[in-house]
Amino acid sequence: MNNDKKFYYKLKFIVIGDAGVGKTNIIHRFVKGEFKNEYHLTLGMDFSSYNLELDDKLFTLQLWDTAGSEKFRSITKGYYKNSICALVVYDITDERSFNSVSKWIEDCNNYTNKNIILILVGNKSDLTNGRKISKEVGKDMADKNGMLFYECSALSGQNIENIFFDACKTISNNIDKG
Repeated sequence: MNNDKKFYYKLKFIVIGDAGVGKTNIIHRFVKGEFKNEYHLTLGMDFSSYNLELDDKLFTLQLWDTAGSEKFRSITKGYYKNSICALVVYDITDERSFNSVSKWIEDCNNYTNKNIILILVGNKSDLTNGRKISKEVGKDMADKNGMLFYECSALSGQNIENIFFDACKTISNNIDKG
């Protein structure tokens, strides 16, 4: 018996949240290891992929970056299908983006598999002076909705890898449990 056998999984992650919260930069930081200073509105959807190995499993993450603008919401709802993980992103310096989290969670509940892993992500944690949403408030929202919770900074890279690696660990554990 060959104990070096690897199991291969292709996983669809959808990254959702209001426009300007940093969804594209979170993905770009994770995939490319860098921050893009210029801001470009995502029109509809953008796609990236990333390969990682965890235990005896090889994962290809398909990262679907959705437009956060209200005018694209009807288009992006179609991209929820077959997602195994959803990152719901808000900006810790923007109350409006945090107040929208509930509608993004509702969309996940309406358009995805009920077993989807939901992760609440408070981005821009490097902007401590402009903070409007405390870490405790974010964590409480996540707990109330059965979500994992992270604060991160796409600018510095703080916690970015942990979000995706921990999501894969959770998925791997679920696979092992059947």
